[in-house]
Amino acid sequence: MNYYAIFKKHDDGKLWGIAEDYSTLEWLDETPKPTDEELIILWNNMEYDYLKEIMRKERNQLLKDCDHCALPDYPNRDKWIVYRQELRDLPENWTINTPFAQKPT
Repeated sequence: MNYYAIFKKHDDGKLWGIAEDYSTLEWLDETPKPTDEELIILWNNMEYDYLKEIMRKERNQLLKDCDHCALPDYPNRDKWIVYRQELRDLPENWTINTPFAQKPT
């Protein structure tokens, strides 16, 4: 579970600090500290979308990194075109823990 992501998404001006898990959550706000169970529910409701957004960012960077491989005179261009298409198709077929396509050699 990513506590930082939960508080970032549900940020409403509350003050908090956390090192790694609920036991280290320092609640500096006047409102009641949320329970770990409440935070788990929030995480379960947002986990898929959060992880999919991270996947998209990583995928976009991989595409950027190999833009030059799609140039007409690039060696093994056809393999790179297939790889890039697999990256572009990933969000449609993505589930948690779906691996990225492997770069051509």
